[in-house]
Amino acid sequence: MTPSLNLDPLIDQARRTHSSALCVMQGGHTLVDDTCGSRDPVETMSVTKAVLSLLVGRAVTLGHLPGPDVPVAEFYPEWRQGRRAQVTLRHLMTHTSGLQNVPAAPEEIYPSPDFVQLALCAEFQHAPGAAFSYNNKAANLICGVLRRATGQHADDFARAELFGPLGIHDFSWARDAAGTPHGMSGLSLHARDLARLGHLTLRGGEDLITPDWIHASTRPATPLTARMGLLWWTWYPQAMYTVTDAHVQHLRDAHASPGQIAALTALRGTHPRHAIHARMQEVGFDPTQVPAGTRWVHEDPGPRRGWCHDGWLGQSLVVDAEADLVAVRLIAADQPGAGIAGSDWPDFMDAVFKLTR
Repeated sequence: MTPSLNLDPLIDQARRTHSSALCVMQGGHTLVDDTCGSRDPVETMSVTKAVLSLLVGRAVTLGHLPGPDVPVAEFYPEWRQGRRAQVTLRHLMTHTSGLQNVPAAPEEIYPSPDFVQLALCAEFQHAPGAAFSYNNKAANLICGVLRRATGQHADDFARAELFGPLGIHDFSWARDAAGTPHGMSGLSLHARDLARLGHLTLRGGEDLITPDWIHASTRPATPLTARMGLLWWTWYPQAMYTVTDAHVQHLRDAHASPGQIAALTALRGTHPRHAIHARMQEVGFDPTQVPAGTRWVHEDPGPRRGWCHDGWLGQSLVVDAEADLVAVRLIAADQPGAGIAGSDWPDFMDAVFKLTR
């Protein structure tokens, strides 16, 4: 463990950005556990997906699932034909299933009474494995697969097989009207407990999850992008991003909106990882509006540092494998200041990287 980390700037920024909780662990030791006045578990938003990956890994370890390449049709026989027969659990976990998806969950997913059935009935935007496209609908289907594989809903399985053994008892997980936990989001945890789950990955899953699963899920798991593991993002803090005239032309050829074409045109040039998202917001470019499979940027990732996930409002879980460090930042939707400019702390991961750089 590095004894000389200067954590004060991180703590100060947590308070300036209206954070509900901040936790930093290194070498298994808790260096910061600041609830910032919040006593309740906080909705982790899309960071739920990283925890869902651990649950799938636990199911694989216990023999409920053979691995990520099992066809979804093994659990949903109605999928045993056409393109649906080609979809595997890996496709769902790497956002490469090809299922039609509306990026904004409130438009289509939240109004649905049955998130799993919504995914099962979805049409295809492209063939399975043909393109990477972040997909909340497909993530929800994973909870259906878990239910059929283990005989338990994801939250009950977590309580019995993952959270319980780790001493994590104070949590909640939102369910849809049909009674199935959300896969895309919905899990509320204390920051310290989310950090413990991150620490579990640094320890190779300990006795709960096979090290092979941890290794496979936290490294590139699809040839379509180096950034995607099995529901985890791989972390390359020194990545550089370049937008060229050719990328703008790709967007035109894909019949993107004039506004997005103009925004990408303004984004031309090379940007470091810590600046690209701020620049995208500045020019009004929204990657979720890019037609699936359209190449709009070139990424030079640089060295891999670890794995991570983030979520709406500014939730973040960072696992720095090089420094044996885990950092979590959470902000509750009802926290005063949540949703205002800067409260999402877009450079949190860069601040974590600076701790040991």
